[in-house]
Amino acid sequence: MDVSASISCPKCASTRCRVSRWRSHTEKVDNPDKRPYRCEACSHRFIASADAAMKKSRTGGSSLLTIGAAAVVAGAVSSVVLLWPDAAEHDEAAINFPQAAIAVNSTIEEAARNGDVEAQFRLGRAALLDTSRGKEGAAEAVTWLRQAATGGHAGAMLQLGKLYRSGVGMPQNYDYAEKWIRTAAEAGDSDAMVELGRLYRSGLGVTVNPVQAYVWFNRAAAAMNMDGVYERDNIALKLGPDEMKAAQALSLADEEGHVDPTPDKVASED
Repeated sequence: MDVSASISCPKCASTRCRVSRWRSHTEKVDNPDKRPYRCEACSHRFIASADAAMKKSRTGGSSLLTIGAAAVVAGAVSSVVLLWPDAAEHDEAAINFPQAAIAVNSTIEEAARNGDVEAQFRLGRAALLDTSRGKEGAAEAVTWLRQAATGGHAGAMLQLGKLYRSGVGMPQNYDYAEKWIRTAAEAGDSDAMVELGRLYRSGLGVTVNPVQAYVWFNRAAAAMNMDGVYERDNIALKLGPDEMKAAQALSLADEEGHVDPTPDKVASED
């Protein structure tokens, strides 16, 4: 049984809650023995004790009816999965229930318009994946993603940076790509760390710098990102002994309270 079904939303008291994703490595480290949750009724995101959830689950803290309702909403139709990708965990209980999908979509959009950065990110990504809407969908995706990124959502920052890098749905701009990817990486997003390392490796938006590429791959690997491990070990083959020593020292700079000594100047976005 999904333990998130036994968690109550502190905002609306609904038990229709699911496990969410950590927004950054820093947030995860700052909340040991806890997990992030998302209320499917009001879209409120909160962090609660994982142990408490497990205990309540074992003592039967939620009804089968509530769990069934959550499964219906989570697996209703593909549009819901686009908006709430984590709901894929409930695929076995998926039921074709379009009315639930409409209700969830409306709730998320309302939350996004009220400033919920997670809802903005979900809407932006959903619009981006809906290729049938063409330029209109791409423009809407960028609008929501930019709002979420400006509001501090690391996932949105990364997605926006990747869009600027690829030039799909917006004019290609490597300076803006580097700006948003770096901001997400510095916020603790391990996927963004990998992408920033790749920018340094290829010289997009920054000067080619294999040492800095190693630094960011190494930090991603330390955050348990397997892509970071793979990329770090590959770039290491191109470094000499002195470069490797410098790269490993720079990888620890933040942990020792120092500022990266070789940052690239970031262009400001209009």
